[in-house]
Amino acid sequence: MSAATHFKTADDTPVTRALPHRVREALANRAVQIILVEIVVVAVFQALSPGGAFLSEANVLGMLLTASQVLLLTAGQAVLMSAGHIDVSQGAVVIVSSVVSGKVMIAMTGDVSTAPVLLVGLVVAVVTGVVLGAVNGIMTGVVGINSLVATLGMLSIGTGAAQVIADGVNLTGLPVELGSSFGSVQFGALPLPTLVGAVVLAVIWIVFRTTAWGTHVLAMGSNVVAARRVGIRTLRRTVGIFVLSSALAGLAGYIDLARYSTTNVSGHLSDSMAAIAAALIGGTALTGGRINFLGAIFGALLAIILQSGLVIIDLSPFYQTIAIGVMLLIAVSLDRGNRTKLGAD
Repeated sequence: MSAATHFKTADDTPVTRALPHRVREALANRAVQIILVEIVVVAVFQALSPGGAFLSEANVLGMLLTASQVLLLTAGQAVLMSAGHIDVSQGAVVIVSSVVSGKVMIAMTGDVSTAPVLLVGLVVAVVTGVVLGAVNGIMTGVVGINSLVATLGMLSIGTGAAQVIADGVNLTGLPVELGSSFGSVQFGALPLPTLVGAVVLAVIWIVFRTTAWGTHVLAMGSNVVAARRVGIRTLRRTVGIFVLSSALAGLAGYIDLARYSTTNVSGHLSDSMAAIAAALIGGTALTGGRINFLGAIFGALLAIILQSGLVIIDLSPFYQTIAIGVMLLIAVSLDRGNRTKLGAD
């Protein structure tokens, strides 16, 4: 059982038959297809943006910083989907973790040196995500609630809890070092948060590909009853992957704090939709049993490019929500078409 799948395209047309075999094989790869789409979209936004601002250093840096968060959410979503689950509460976890972490750091500021404050804030954000993910996992694995319903409930609970904790307003007074020591730090052309996200994603990919954990997760997505019969501890795996998804969302919440030095208690609610769309477009199966990390990465980058491009050409932010919805519908259609094709084969 493979942790990544290449996708067939219609290669029996005169145009594709005329192409060399290696080229046809490359064009059949979902990641390559997404890259080609991204090249076109980038060219369009660059042409439409005032003064070619889309590819300006500031905008590219902003997209890289956004990638540090979106990639984390997409990785967690892809793992869950490969097991046949889904998590629509990631955005709420980002909000709650950033609010709780921010409150703790503000309370510690002045009494403790900066480094421990920032470290405690990071731990609190991730642990908050772990707790919420464990609740999602227990509701799904133990109580037996469908993961969509369970995480939809957590979306509402988490959003409301964040509003209560923050009194409905964004936090201020966070340590300035949070931004200067992490959020705005760069290594060469790459921001530190982006590097952190890339390293975390690489670790997850390696573990998924090289250990029994990845095989077990995919087996659960293919047939959870059969997986249980061959001795896979499906309950433990289910709770574990929900914990992973929310822990990554907690880390994304901390990065959000470091980037903006404040919270966004009314934002992030569409983050999980973007992550789901990115994973689906990248080739991860909505019904489980198949994952494509490389495709998910480029799917996430496509979502970031679209969001940034719509802002740069001065369209209303509401169009970003529309773009995510369109991406999601296209992704589901691609997944359905791929399953139909595999069934026909």
